[in-house]
Amino acid sequence: MSTYVISDLHGCLEEFEQMLEKIEFSEYDELYIDGDVCDRGKYPMDLLRLIMAHDNMHLIFGNHDMWLAQYTADLIQGKKDPGHLFFMNMDFQNWMHNNGGLITADQFMDLDYPVCYDIQNYLENKKLYQELTLRGQKFLIVHAGLGSYCKAGIRISDIPENELIWSHIGIDDNPFEDVTMIVGHMPTFLYGRQYAGQIVHGKNLLHIDCGCVFGQTLGCLRLDDMKEFYIKSTYPSVI
Repeated sequence: MSTYVISDLHGCLEEFEQMLEKIEFSEYDELYIDGDVCDRGKYPMDLLRLIMAHDNMHLIFGNHDMWLAQYTADLIQGKKDPGHLFFMNMDFQNWMHNNGGLITADQFMDLDYPVCYDIQNYLENKKLYQELTLRGQKFLIVHAGLGSYCKAGIRISDIPENELIWSHIGIDDNPFEDVTMIVGHMPTFLYGRQYAGQIVHGKNLLHIDCGCVFGQTLGCLRLDDMKEFYIKSTYPSVI
């Protein structure tokens, strides 16, 4: 049995399936997905439904997952009354047109109603972080970081939801001396071109969004021995 963590899949179903094959993922393993399953990429709904079908795949919410969860009821209403979506707020429009939500919404609305309601129920049980201890090593998996709450003595349970899924984090921004923090959200090439397509190692802090949907790689980390795995993206590079 092994424990893996991966992040920011963004609809990259092909690369995800290749990664599962590469790590020889089985029913005895556990996989934590550190946010942002949907939006931007080609197959967000197929990818989400694949994850939902596996009890040993655990979604930790990112900002894109929160967008889908927030507007699932409206999308279902839009299936019944397409005009409903013309009167949505600016946040919805921002998700649709500036953050890759349109492909997610289109694919969601093509699904049968029972499947839509299954997705809605699944997303209602949101998890914002995961604490693990493996072989005596403590880990904290969170999508974006701690934001303005990144300071000594802070408790993860006291940090607002918005910070956990939206904030930006520096390479070494981990206030926990005895905990290795694992984050996604920021493609690693944004920390410098030298980090493109690679997991970045900070001070007790691992950045694992390797920018798959931006044409870099899909990275995966096995926590038992800290081995890294990579799949080359099929998307065009933005850098």
